[in-house]
Amino acid sequence: MGIPVSQMDNINVSENLYYWIALLVISIELQGKNMIMQDKEQKINKEVLFRYLKCSASDEDKNILLQWLDNTKTEHELNEESFRFWEDIDPDMNIQGYNGDHILDRIHHNIKIEEGTFLNKTNLRFGLVRYLTRIAAILFVPVFIASLLFYFQNKSFRNSLAWAEIHAPYGTRTDFFLPDGSTGRLNGGSSLKFPVQFTGNVRGVKLTGEAYFNVVSNHRKPFVVSAKNIDIKATGTSFNVMAYADEPNTEVILKKGEVEVFEKLKETITSMGVLKPEESFIYNSLADSCKIQPVNSEDKLSWLEGKLTFKYEPFEEVVRMLNRWYNVNIVIKDKPLDSYIYYGTFQNETLDEVLKLLQYTAPIRYKDYERKMKHDGSFEKRRIEIYCKR
Repeated sequence: MGIPVSQMDNINVSENLYYWIALLVISIELQGKNMIMQDKEQKINKEVLFRYLKCSASDEDKNILLQWLDNTKTEHELNEESFRFWEDIDPDMNIQGYNGDHILDRIHHNIKIEEGTFLNKTNLRFGLVRYLTRIAAILFVPVFIASLLFYFQNKSFRNSLAWAEIHAPYGTRTDFFLPDGSTGRLNGGSSLKFPVQFTGNVRGVKLTGEAYFNVVSNHRKPFVVSAKNIDIKATGTSFNVMAYADEPNTEVILKKGEVEVFEKLKETITSMGVLKPEESFIYNSLADSCKIQPVNSEDKLSWLEGKLTFKYEPFEEVVRMLNRWYNVNIVIKDKPLDSYIYYGTFQNETLDEVLKLLQYTAPIRYKDYERKMKHDGSFEKRRIEIYCKR
């Protein structure tokens, strides 16, 4: 960095040394300048420089010096004069009032200060690096273990099977679509669980209640319905399964294709028979008995079309189907009605209309109770009691 001209007036050293320093400063200043200079030709007047360095320069001398500083034409000449005055100085001469020892001491002192600052920063930086390295070494093992756990848990999660569930409340019918393209319908009070993607060698679903299945054919990957204590295996067919948890009978009706029914007892699975179209398989869990018999699938599966069809059905079975269809609680109070055989078809009728039709065609009477509110604010099912007509 150069010494500003305004500060040179206070410097008091020998004439030759001071003159050389001034010229050197001027040379450095001119070499560092990057600006538009004046193009006017000027020659350096050494007398003007001497007067300025002796603090006897006039205002005009100062202006001349400033013009030299602003003029690029004088730059080369100032450089030559600077080096010439440097060569003329006797290195062994004693300069009055000058002692360079303390200057050298200060230079060495400043160098040591800068060197110490640099070393302190360097040591701090390396110390910080060593400290962070120790921390990284300490944390590596638990982080590595955590990463392994996360990897295997995530892998286990990816390999685990995700399931979906469809539910049809009582009094409703709900269609469903399975990942393999198979379709079907749930009857009221039923639920179906199935994987979001069929993997492995079996297309397995879990049924509670009643459902009708249209299964896409795939002989290499059979379709298996798990319902209560039986499994139904199909490769491509249409069939109906009724397996309500609160009923002893589980029934499978085959409309087309072929299905095989298996009994699940503890850890053993036993084949119980193969069904052909228009056959029904009925398993009674109380008696642990089963039978296969012919059936009219159109009549038994009329619920798919919104119809309730009873063809020589026990009155107990009629009430059971009405309860599920209309989500009510019909109770037979007189036991002789259990064995009464009923024949009829209902479609789009309300429950009141069905009860009146039953009253016209069967020797019954009924009592309808008002629905009661529960503690949680909801209402109980509508309760209807049926008696023998006297």
